[in-house]
Amino acid sequence: MEVKRKPNESTGSLMRRFSRLVQQARLLVRAKKSKYFTKKPTERVEKNRAIMREELRSLRKRLERLGKYDEETFDEEKKKVKQKLGL
Repeated sequence: MEVKRKPNESTGSLMRRFSRLVQQARLLVRAKKSKYFTKKPTERVEKNRAIMREELRSLRKRLERLGKYDEETFDEEKKKVKQKLGL
């Protein structure tokens, strides 16, 4: 990131402009993320996550259609789905 000082610009506004650019570019997030090594999830884990994501998506739609969607009901049904899938 490079920010050049405009004529008659205070250092405070220059720093704000720089901070905003850094936040928009998500540089800090990437730097903190790369600070520690994280292992890639195995193919099996990725498939299980995808299956669970699709199941929960369909469960949410089904509950919304029935008009029974709330957090407690969803959590109970989610537990049942996990048991059914063996996750």
